[in-house]
Amino acid sequence: MCAGRYFFPLENKLYRATIAVGFITPIFTLFLLRTLSFTQVGALSAIYSGLSVVGEIPTGYVGDRLGRRASLLLSVLFTVVSLAGFVLASGFLWYAFLYALWALSLTLRSGSMDAWLYDTLTERLDNGNFSHIRGRGDAVQKWTAAVSMVAGGLLYGLHPTYPFVAAVGFNSLGFLSLLSLPKNRQYAARGDDGNSADRLDPLETVSVIYTYLARPPLRALILYIGLFYAVLGVSSTYVQPMVVETLGPYATAIGVRVPAGGPIAAARAGEAGAALALGLGVLYAALTAVASAGGYYAGVVEDCLGVRKAVVVVPALTAVALVVPLWLALAALPAFATMRTAKPLVQPIANGYINDHVEAVGRATLLSAVSMLHMMLRTPLALAAGMLADATTATTTVAALGGLFLVTGGAVWLLGEIAPETGAVSGDRASKSAS
Repeated sequence: MCAGRYFFPLENKLYRATIAVGFITPIFTLFLLRTLSFTQVGALSAIYSGLSVVGEIPTGYVGDRLGRRASLLLSVLFTVVSLAGFVLASGFLWYAFLYALWALSLTLRSGSMDAWLYDTLTERLDNGNFSHIRGRGDAVQKWTAAVSMVAGGLLYGLHPTYPFVAAVGFNSLGFLSLLSLPKNRQYAARGDDGNSADRLDPLETVSVIYTYLARPPLRALILYIGLFYAVLGVSSTYVQPMVVETLGPYATAIGVRVPAGGPIAAARAGEAGAALALGLGVLYAALTAVASAGGYYAGVVEDCLGVRKAVVVVPALTAVALVVPLWLALAALPAFATMRTAKPLVQPIANGYINDHVEAVGRATLLSAVSMLHMMLRTPLALAAGMLADATTATTTVAALGGLFLVTGGAVWLLGEIAPETGAVSGDRASKSAS
C-alpha cells in the first residue's frame, strides 16, 4: 500500500505525458489548409464528431467490459496508426479515414481514462483527491506538449510531414507506460470464465445512461459543459489561421517573413514560412504552459469556488474572451490562453461531480456518454463554422462561436439548475461531502 501511494501518481503522470500531441498541435490546421478549404476542414471536424457520437457508447462499453487498461492500449494503437497516415497520404478522402481512426482512439480513451483513475483512487488512496490528481495529470500532459510544440513548429518549417513522424515515435511510448498501470480490482480479479457481477449488459448500459443523464442533478450540468466543450473544440480548429490574421501584421512589422499575399491569404492557403511556423510553435508552447495552471489548480479552484460557481463562471468568461478579438486584435493572445486553460480547469471538477453521482459499475460508459453529447453538439457547429470561415474570417468565426455559447449557455443556466449540492453516491467523496 505504501509503495502504491508513492508510485501510482508517477505511473499516471508518465501515461499522461505520452498522450500529448504537441508536435502536430501548432501546425495541424495549416497542414490541412495546404490542400483543403475551410469548409472541408469543417467537414472533417464534423465527421470526427459524428463518428465520436456513434463510437462513444460502444467504446465506453469496451472499457467497462474488457477493462480500462485494455481500452487505453487500443486507443494508443489507433492514435499511432492515424498519425502515421498523415505522413503517407493526402487528400480529403484519406484525411476523412484518418480522422475516423483518430475519433476511435479518443473515444476509447475518453471514459476509460477517468473511470480507471477514479476506481484506482477508490481502491488504493482516496477518491476525494480525484480533481487534484486528475488536474496534475493534465498539467504534466500540457507541459510535455509545450516542449514538443516548439520542436513541431521547427520541424514544420523544414518539412510539413516531419512533426507527424516525430509524433508517431513519441506517442508509441504510450504502450510502455500503460503496461506499468495497475488494473482495477474488478478486472484483475476476474476468473478465466470471464464472469463478473460488475459487468453490464447492453440493456443495463442504456438504463444507466438514462438514469443519470436524463434527470437531475446531472442533466443541466451535462448540457452546459457539453455546449462549452463543443464551442471550444470547434474554436481550436481556427486558432492557427486566427493567429496569422490577427498577429501576422505585427509580425511583418518586426521583419518576420509572411508568404506572398499577406497574412490573411497565408492563413487561408495554409502557408507558413520557417520563422512563422517556429513562431507558432513557440506561441502554442507558451500558451500551453500557461494553460497547465488550469489543470494544476483545478482542485484549488474547486475548494475556493465550489463546483457550481466553477463550472458556470469559467465557461462564461471564456466565451467573452472569444468575442473580444473581433474588435481588438491584440486581445487574441489572452483569448488563446483562456481557451487553452478553461477546459483543463473545468473538466476535472465537472467529471469529479459526475463520478460522485454515479455508481462504480458503468462509470466508463457514462463518462463516454457525456463525451458523446459534446460531440453531437459539435457536429453541426463544425460544419457551420467552416462555411462561415470561408465567407468571412477565422476571427469572425471564433467570435460567433463565443456569442453562441453566451446565448445558449445562458438559457441552460436560466432554465435548469447546474451542479446543485446533493448527496453523492461514491465512497470517500460522499463521506467528505457529508463531513
